[in-house]
Amino acid sequence: MAKIEFAWELGAHTGHVTTMLPVAAALKARGHEVRFLLREPHAAADLEGAAEIPREGAPIWSGPTINANPLNLGEILLNFGYHEAGPVKALIDAWREQLRASQAVIANVAPAAHLAARTLGIPSFEVSQGFHVPPPAMPAAPLRDWEPAPRARLEAADRRVLNSINQALAAFRGNPLTTIGDLFAGRSMLLTYPELDVYPERGPSDYYGITKSAEGKLVPDWPVGDGPRVFVYLYHYYKGLASLADALARQRCSTLALCRGVDSDIKGRHHGGSVYFAEEPMSVSRVLPQADIVICHASHQMTAQALLAGKPLLLLPTQLEQFLITRRVVRYGAGLGIAPEVNNPDYTSALTALAEGSEYASKAREFSDRYARHERGAALATMIARIEAALG
Repeated sequence: MAKIEFAWELGAHTGHVTTMLPVAAALKARGHEVRFLLREPHAAADLEGAAEIPREGAPIWSGPTINANPLNLGEILLNFGYHEAGPVKALIDAWREQLRASQAVIANVAPAAHLAARTLGIPSFEVSQGFHVPPPAMPAAPLRDWEPAPRARLEAADRRVLNSINQALAAFRGNPLTTIGDLFAGRSMLLTYPELDVYPERGPSDYYGITKSAEGKLVPDWPVGDGPRVFVYLYHYYKGLASLADALARQRCSTLALCRGVDSDIKGRHHGGSVYFAEEPMSVSRVLPQADIVICHASHQMTAQALLAGKPLLLLPTQLEQFLITRRVVRYGAGLGIAPEVNNPDYTSALTALAEGSEYASKAREFSDRYARHERGAALATMIARIEAALG
């Protein structure tokens, strides 16, 4: 049996771990030795099965931000140490040290882990919802298509990143990359759907869809309320949380809200009412079928789970990837979104529109029906087979 590392280098929050956990658990069950190397070592440690997998901190780079509003993946990478060959070489060295006794790497946004694997001659795979895996083109596709994205600026960013990477690879006599997308060529497993892919220009691709998700065990009773049942999954620091909870209460929505670290004042104000706040992870797969509406930040996993359950969405993105997913859902017609820069958002009107506008629920059910035959367990089995085939 093989020693397989699960790597996360860039990004934040639990979604990176929840994406990799089912794959890690399946490989562990088949007798492989697995380990998490995580940017946030304690992320998602409270999910079912997570405690059974050893975890350590991942090698990462810390430094000043070069692009406050990056236009493509190249500009994102410039913010994480890929602006010069020195930091890239240091990252590769650190990852090589972690991988020296390993036979494979499964990554979720860990470009340096892929580079280290290339220099060691071991297989690596990127398990991704697509945001960090652009189609192989020069330059990498723009992400903010509503803003001017001068081609010269995008090319300059990509060439700077590629120059840094290729100089670092030269120290190991590695073959140079010609585009940033080349880093993932033949290595990506796209756990998404064409309707949610933030690169619609990708064209025909091998989409796996999402696998079975890591989740909690809690299944609370729905509180008493005259309005629709609403499942909420938000960060405790979301600036509109108190106003949203008040809007849900005014409309008497029977609400189950998963919000780790929620402010005690907000939680206390709604104690015993129609809005119930939980901090312990819920069994989303059991709660979703009972809901009428889902409110979340447009993380890919939660958004896809809601659509597969046929539930319309109110999406409240807090960062770029979530905003891009929000745009895809809104364009598809299965929900509404409120951009993070909107002041005093009208949650009441959005909730009313979703509750009374049958077209949103209809489009969500259309998505659910389209992928009704998609067996998430089978997708996971296909991934495991591909990984094990690469082990030789």
